[in-house]
Amino acid sequence: MAKIILAAKSDFIGLDGITHLATGGEPPLLKAHRTAFETYARDKARGYPGYYAHWAVAEEVRARLAAMTGLSADDFALVGSTSTGINTVLSSIDWRSGDNVVSATLEYASGRYAFARLVGLGVETRLVEPRGWLIDIDDLIAACDTRTRMVYVSQVSYLTGQALDIAGLSAALRDRGIALLNDVSHALGVIPVDGRLADFMVCAGYKWLLGTQTGILAWNRSAWPDFNPLHIGWSSANAGPTPATYQLKESAGRAEAGNPNHLDAYLLRTSLDYLANIGIKRIAAHARNLGGALRHALVELGLDVTTPEAPEARAGNICFAHPAADRLMALAAEDDILIWSDSGRVRLSVHAFVGADDIARFLDKLPGYLQKAR
Repeated sequence: MAKIILAAKSDFIGLDGITHLATGGEPPLLKAHRTAFETYARDKARGYPGYYAHWAVAEEVRARLAAMTGLSADDFALVGSTSTGINTVLSSIDWRSGDNVVSATLEYASGRYAFARLVGLGVETRLVEPRGWLIDIDDLIAACDTRTRMVYVSQVSYLTGQALDIAGLSAALRDRGIALLNDVSHALGVIPVDGRLADFMVCAGYKWLLGTQTGILAWNRSAWPDFNPLHIGWSSANAGPTPATYQLKESAGRAEAGNPNHLDAYLLRTSLDYLANIGIKRIAAHARNLGGALRHALVELGLDVTTPEAPEARAGNICFAHPAADRLMALAAEDDILIWSDSGRVRLSVHAFVGADDIARFLDKLPGYLQKAR
């Protein structure tokens, strides 16, 4: 098992003596975030010039996100959460009775629930069943027909760790006029993400991007020019000739009804710089190499591993199903080993600050946890 570690634990708050394999749920913050907060606080105390500085930082964040994804800075909006982004996208579609939307039964609840909410408009939700634990994009494509308006997927599954072939899915949908909404919450920050492949992207800033609880919405304007979200505010539009008229912004800023979470933007800017200095391709190789060794060990223990073996079919999450997943998480926490459990599975996340010694420590303890959790 490789000894390399890309990010020093000393760069983070609260990692002394900790084996942290829980980034898929909640990663640690950087010590540099303290400086980011102080910068925000100083700007906030400056009155109007400080307020102007807040917006400038938000623009810097959009530019950094654009550099990571191949989109433009004007394609990005900073919104309250990933769920807010999903609902904003759905609100922009002119739904008709008889339309349908496609996703998978294993997809994240925010997308599934938002789709189900459309039933009042006469829109059918088609949820594809997995093959074992895995989603096959051919099954998603086969579920679409001439009345399909949108497909929602996660590039990397929160539940199983599977990474989908977004390029293949995009190619099958684009010429059919079906919008692709790609949730990259478990991809952006750990593996390369090509934002040009989807019509819309949403992302949680507090996971692999090492930020806080802000949301990111990307509107691929060149691929899907019609985006008119229902909610509106002073920030999403320019004034018209009368008090009751307006013109939506040309950019994705039309999704920002008011101020973005400016403090989150300062923190996210710091995180994005930190990740860029390491390099996403290096992080991806590290996560897949170390994750592959971890996955192999879990299979050798006879566990029901849900994450695919092929490196290109996974990212940083390695998962296994277990009836006592919560008990395993509690036992590990007693040894200062942080893992994540919900929905009857354990999720182990490998990010840049995780090293081979962390994996070895967990694997050394795991047989004992499994014995106690019987």
